[in-house]
Amino acid sequence: MKLYLIRHPKPDIKQGLCYGQADVPLLDGWQAQARLLRRYLDTLQGSMAFYHSPLSRAAELAGLVSQNTSQPQNALKELDFGLWENLLWEDIPKESIDLWFKDIVDTAPYQGESLQVLADRVWCWWSSIKRCNAEHLVVVTHSGVIKVLVSLLCQWPLAQSHRIDVGFMSVTELFIQDEYISLKRLGAGDWVI
Repeated sequence: MKLYLIRHPKPDIKQGLCYGQADVPLLDGWQAQARLLRRYLDTLQGSMAFYHSPLSRAAELAGLVSQNTSQPQNALKELDFGLWENLLWEDIPKESIDLWFKDIVDTAPYQGESLQVLADRVWCWWSSIKRCNAEHLVVVTHSGVIKVLVSLLCQWPLAQSHRIDVGFMSVTELFIQDEYISLKRLGAGDWVI
């Protein structure tokens, strides 16, 4: 099976906003690039299954690229930043951010989810669908979910997952066969045809 992890398009928000699970609108014009992505996915041979985060910024893209066959999954929502949601990062006390970075995996000074809670949620979902019969599994979700799932699948330290760069509308592709996992591309945009 090939797994395609697609990040949602760029949202229409103020620069530096912490938006986690907040439902934010997309920038105008995102559909043009999404249609190119859909054309790329249409070239894939074999059966396909689509899943997406129910947050609108992922759901809208999933609807377009899957021709409305994608299934929403709560497990694919972004990290819940709790009290930090809808705050500018510059307005969050530096001491709180420093506390979080001291143990980024297990702490949540913002009273939301820790990275480990996100990882557990995503891994539980993955364990439930990883044996699906589709040859291509397309997941439209968020940066945090992609970073965590790639780290878990590749057995990279969860504490270092923040180092993975996942651009808007990027496609991260993995080949998965039983316990063998091969990372084909990480956050690349070379799917544009």
